[in-house]
Amino acid sequence: MSQGAGDQGVRDADVPVQASGARPDPVQPQSGIPGLVQRVLAWKPVRVWFHYLEDNGPLIASGMTYQAIFAVFAGLWLTFSIAGFVVKGNPFLQTSLFHSLDNFIPRLIAYTDAAGVHHAGAIKATTLLDATGLSWSSVISLVGLLFTAVGFVGTLRTAIRIMFGLPGPTTNPVILVLKNAGYTLAFGAVVLLTAIISLVSNTALGLVASLLGLGQASAVEQVATTAVSAVLLLIIDTALLAAAYRVLSGIPIPRKRLLVGALIGGVGLAFLQTLGTSLLGASRNPLVGAFATLIGVLLYFNFVCQVTLVAASWVAVGMQDAGIDARALNPDQRGLDEARRLEDARQRVADANRRELEERIRQARGLARRRLERQLAAERRAEERRRAAVPTESEFAGAQDDAKDATPDAGEVEEAEAAGSR
Repeated sequence: MSQGAGDQGVRDADVPVQASGARPDPVQPQSGIPGLVQRVLAWKPVRVWFHYLEDNGPLIASGMTYQAIFAVFAGLWLTFSIAGFVVKGNPFLQTSLFHSLDNFIPRLIAYTDAAGVHHAGAIKATTLLDATGLSWSSVISLVGLLFTAVGFVGTLRTAIRIMFGLPGPTTNPVILVLKNAGYTLAFGAVVLLTAIISLVSNTALGLVASLLGLGQASAVEQVATTAVSAVLLLIIDTALLAAAYRVLSGIPIPRKRLLVGALIGGVGLAFLQTLGTSLLGASRNPLVGAFATLIGVLLYFNFVCQVTLVAASWVAVGMQDAGIDARALNPDQRGLDEARRLEDARQRVADANRRELEERIRQARGLARRRLERQLAAERRAEERRRAAVPTESEFAGAQDDAKDATPDAGEVEEAEAAGSR
């Protein structure tokens, strides 16, 4: 790049610097084994998997598993401490509730149903049924639930946003924790609603079977019950994932892509929940036999977290293929990114101008050199003042909230800073 003798050397507003651009070389199709590898790597499922790995999905899922299992244990103890007396004297309600929980998390609770069939699990049903009434253990469980369940919801939000290449939300931390608590209560309400729907549907199927003279526990009734449970699980899992991807994460994903990704994840979760008992059966290894059920539950939670993140990765890759930038979907995030890019461009231009002026100083002699050195010093001071006046990202985000404007001007940023200092 070249400049005239009278050009300013540092401030980007005075000197427009132009440089040659470059774009990546187009991918050339290959033949043979390299071509086969190239075609395989171009498949969307493969690209989704690599996208998931590049974003450290397995590591994030492992951390989510740790939080999830403690949240579930604390939630179960608290739930049965408060409402256990309702189902304690009603074997039919007990069976329905335990069956619904077993659908969501196979082999979590060991219980005997109304037909006398024993279901293995990590937690004995009698232990939960004895945990009735509020006690110190209930208070401790409540505290544990607040920390683990709310923390898990927050981690899930962060994990989903990582799959889309987005930073964490800039919402006030207190408001964010309250939102997480609300989502946790909503999930508990969904589980309870599922139990009620399952109870009503099973009762209705049993009544229809008896009216048709099929008898109790007939093959038709069993198949119908299994089919209804599978469809119900698929609908609920898909709805929960859609809410997590769209509402919890705060990403305005296009509806079609949201539904496709949530459905893929819902099918995966329904598969795990339907076949969880056989997939995570007790081990015959005597070294881990005593812990086999607990290990199975841990593996199950890890699979659930991985399926959730892989489905989110599917949506993210699909949006990339369509040229949809997840960051640009949020007006505030788009405004912040534009401000960040603008400041980065200004700094790059100013640095390029400074290097150009320094090169002219090295080539100059006598009074011309001293004049250019004074000019460089003045321009550096002016650039330092300009950069010091640029708001930080948190100040810019605060101005967005205060001014209700995705792209606040300098005056609005100064007003937000002044309001925050008072």
